[in-house]
Amino acid sequence: SFIRPEQELRDLTVKLKFNPVKGVLADREVVIVDDSIVRGTTMRNLVRLLRQADVAKVHVRVSSPPIRHHCQFGLDFPTEEELIANRRTKEQIEAYLGVDSLIYLSLEGMLASMDLPPDHFCTACFSGEYPITLLEGSRKDVFEHTGQKSNSS
Repeated sequence: SFIRPEQELRDLTVKLKFNPVKGVLADREVVIVDDSIVRGTTMRNLVRLLRQADVAKVHVRVSSPPIRHHCQFGLDFPTEEELIANRRTKEQIEAYLGVDSLIYLSLEGMLASMDLPPDHFCTACFSGEYPITLLEGSRKDVFEHTGQKSNSS
């Protein structure tokens, strides 16, 4: 749901997508598994819904490393300032999300799970190490085709 353009739409998507049943979840420990956490707002809203259902504990497991850097190559991530893991510690992220524990897959663990050598993958959004030298001030939209005709054509 992070791909929704406006925060209000992302919040509404969470409410429509998830409907925790208090009679099933009350006094239980819940483990949420997600592929990534970008801004954290979707996860935070989901945790809030679970807490309203009287869940005893909420644990989050993420099957990628923390996303700390924006993508220059077309993934529609927000600015680095909006990325939850950019300037926060794991403990600060746990507090922001309202969870009892948070564990990310390590970069090494993610790469070890692949059938190809690590240098076959771009890990810039995790490590900040881009596979090519970026121009000063370059952004992902430089690599996107806008479909607009230039005045010279």
